Amino acid sequence: MGEIQYFTSEKIAENSWMIKNNFGDSTPAICYLIEGENYALLIDSIIGIGNLKKFCETLTKKPIKLVNTHAHSDHVGGNFHFEECYMHHRDIGFFQTVMGINKEKVFEITKNMAPEDFREKMVLDDNFADWKPMKTYPVYDGDEFDLGDRIIEVVEVLGHTEGSIVLIDHKTRICYAGDACNSNTLLDLPTSLPVETYYGYLKHLKDHQPEFDMMYCGHEFFKAGVLDEALETVATVLDGTDAKCERIGIMGTPVLYAAEKIKDGYPRVDGKRFNMSYLPDRIKALESTKQIIK
Repeated sequence: MGEIQYFTSEKIAENSWMIKNNFGDSTPAICYLIEGENYALLIDSIIGIGNLKKFCETLTKKPIKLVNTHAHSDHVGGNFHFEECYMHHRDIGFFQTVMGINKEKVFEITKNMAPEDFREKMVLDDNFADWKPMKTYPVYDGDEFDLGDRIIEVVEVLGHTEGSIVLIDHKTRICYAGDACNSNTLLDLPTSLPVETYYGYLKHLKDHQPEFDMMYCGHEFFKAGVLDEALETVATVLDGTDAKCERIGIMGTPVLYAAEKIKDGYPRVDGKRFNMSYLPDRIKALESTKQIIK
């Protein structure tokens, strides 16, 4: 029985790799490894299929730190092969809710979604881990990961979740954006913030736009100009002139998309890249942004 290659990697810049699960379109999440002089930084850990730490150690001999752009399971699933991680302080509470899945269940889920040629080779080994509590350090807007020869800056772009961040590598001029700004930016989730709040954080990211040329996201990548599309599109929601394209959202309930989409897919009818789902009763920003602990 041959060993399964759970991951593929592609070099995207100096000492910088894009990593995907080797399951094709059935597992489209992406994470990124950046090697510095003193340590390597892994940005997100995708869905928890395969031992991501071991794979990253084939790309770098440096010690590896892990930071998550937000706490959704397709970005933190591989965390549990590591001892600790970093994420925005407002997403740490939600991160606790994804824990408690044992590796046997992860293995079962993986077999069900794997292509047949993978399924026949799979065994319950160290490629699967229990989703258990782990040491989690908070990060805040403006924090920096100093890798020795490059600085990776944390920028808040709250909206998709209460604690979404992007990370800007000033050396390679890449913004690693998670799900903060893409062709299917979801603001209709229970963990999402109102559209008006999100728009304010997009403007905050706009202040940093001169610092990057590309946005490598959790499922796709763009030139930096997609941020201008995002600001333009979200502004139409705030002034009521958006397309209000009706679709069924990821939660199985009706949502609106700001721009008209093709009938059975993500692309916009007008050919632009950014789009956003939202709920019509969650457009205006809340009067208070304080955290409510229930």
